[in-house]
Amino acid sequence: MPEYPENATRLAGDTYVVPGLTNAGYLDGLGIDTTGDEEAYVGVPLDTLAITHGHADHFSIAHVLRDAGARVLAARDDAALVENPDINIRGMFSWAKPSDEMTTRLFRGVPCAVDGYLEDWDDARATPIALPGHTLGHHGFLTRDGVLFTGDALYLSDLWQQHPLPYAIDPGMVAASLGTIAATGCEWVVPAHGRPVTRDEAPRHVDFHLGQVKAIETLLLEGLRDGLTTEQAVAFVSERRGLAENAAAYWLAVTTVKGYLGELLGRGAIEFYVHEHAGWWRTLA
Repeated sequence: MPEYPENATRLAGDTYVVPGLTNAGYLDGLGIDTTGDEEAYVGVPLDTLAITHGHADHFSIAHVLRDAGARVLAARDDAALVENPDINIRGMFSWAKPSDEMTTRLFRGVPCAVDGYLEDWDDARATPIALPGHTLGHHGFLTRDGVLFTGDALYLSDLWQQHPLPYAIDPGMVAASLGTIAATGCEWVVPAHGRPVTRDEAPRHVDFHLGQVKAIETLLLEGLRDGLTTEQAVAFVSERRGLAENAAAYWLAVTTVKGYLGELLGRGAIEFYVHEHAGWWRTLA
């Protein structure tokens, strides 16, 4: 029987990184997220699977691992997304149902029952750390070996050229969670997308991510000086940040730009009003 998933790399102590579209973790029978490769886990002892958040690329084969005996845990706020991935898709489309070509495949997944909540965690192998902003219930996990799996709470500077507007429902929470990552004592940081980085290297990437959040806010404040509709604001940010012109990228941008608009409105930096049956946003002097 294999001791750890195929292609896994030991990072520290008994903590392994399982590379894939989504970097997963493994520690003595505890899995953190999953890759999309069922074969990598064949014969591997896995009693618990902890999910960082309810996006399908992070629990893509959770149903398979649960059928094989693993207990699946997720945060209360994200458990419904794991059990019914269609919620994510409908939420992006104001609860109406879009066709498949209008949604990113990262949100289309196989439902998996959740057996317990991260808020009730009692497992010495790792400690859940709340890192909301990408989703409400997003968590990272700090293993007993000092390896911090951050899910999608941190994008390395290397990744921003490929993903210039990372999905976020609340950029204020994103910034606070980046502060939590910076303050967490660990030896390694493992983002879900990208490469593991050492504790010494991590602050540079945290600062870069924070700088990008600020840059997007500044961009919006400048673009809204003469007022823009919601659609115009989405188009403005998408064009300036160099997003691809396709349906999936558009709908991800709609949610993220609205997140920034809501944050700026809550801070009193912009105003919202309705004119000719369209929603408008404008920077306050």
